[in-house]
Formats: sequence, C-alpha cells, structure tokens
Amino acid sequence: MIAICVGHSRKINGRYDGGAYSPWLKINERDFNLKVASKLSKHLAENGIPSKIISDYKGGGYGYAMQDAADQIKDMRASIALELHFNSATPSASGHEWLYWHSSRAGKALVEAFQAQFDKDYPNIKQRGLKGITTQMRGGLFLRLAHCPSVILEPFFGSSESDCRQVTPDGIAKSYAKALISTMGER
Repeated sequence: MIAICVGHSRKINGRYDGGAYSPWLKINERDFNLKVASKLSKHLAENGIPSKIISDYKGGGYGYAMQDAADQIKDMRASIALELHFNSATPSASGHEWLYWHSSRAGKALVEAFQAQFDKDYPNIKQRGLKGITTQMRGGLFLRLAHCPSVILEPFFGSSESDCRQVTPDGIAKSYAKALISTMGER
C-alpha cells in the first residue's frame, strides 16, 4: 500500500494551508497536488499497486498535523509514504529535488528512483539533487514520524515560468508511477 499524502493539507482557521501559489499555473500547491495524487493513484491501480490518498491532516499545529499524517499512514499499513509538494522562491529558482530521512537507506533508494525517472521525463528541468533531512529541517517531522520509508517530492518550482511550462499533473503523476513501479519491482 502506497500512502499518497498531499502536502499543506492541514487547516488553519478553517481553511486548508494550501502552500505556495504558482502565478504561472494559477493554482496553489495543495490543489495542484490533489490532481497529481488522483492521477497517480489511478496509474498505480492500473499496475496492480494499491494506494490511498491522505489529503486532510488533523491537528491545531504543524507537529500535531504531522503526527496525524503518520497515524493515518500507519493505520493503512502503508509500505511507502510520499508527500507531494512543489517549491517556490524567486522567479529564477528552478529545478527538482527529493527529500528523505537522512539515515533511511530505503528512503534514499526511493528518491534516487524518483530523481532518475524525472531526469528522463523532464531533462530540461534542473536537477537540484537528493536531500537527507534531519529533525530540525523543513519536512523533518513527516519523514521521521512515518513508520515506513517516506519521501517528500519537490518536482519543480511553481515560481519558475520555465519549470511550469513543462509540467502537468498527469505528466508528473506518470513520472512518479514509473519510478514507483520500477522500485516495487526491485523489492
């Protein structure tokens, strides 16, 4: 079972956090990745790989929300957990990067598969590399609290016109599915 977690899915004052907004795609991170998650789940099902989307993190603060996500991942007995995001910074920032818990060999192997697949599918988006994350770094709680290998996927910059011209929710979902299918075959 693959847990497909949609980043920025905790509510603040009754509204989802939403994450960064892409002026080029005219959508926020959460809404874009809800589309990716739906398409990814469908691609995985077509290949006999079960998945479940987690798009609502309960809890009043970030720590509580990450604990809730970890509990949902454990309750579904997931063997892998993904958290979907995209980056945002200055308009000149570009690229894809892949985050894993710094001491997780399985997490590192997963992000290596995502990076390799993305390099093939999106050769014109800059590779920013793999990032081993520790507790105090952004994303650390999601990666540390999950009981199974978990990764955070940052496939492009929503603030980059060039990156955004190259991506679609279905294209990213297909790339993710190919990476997961190749990884599942190696297990």
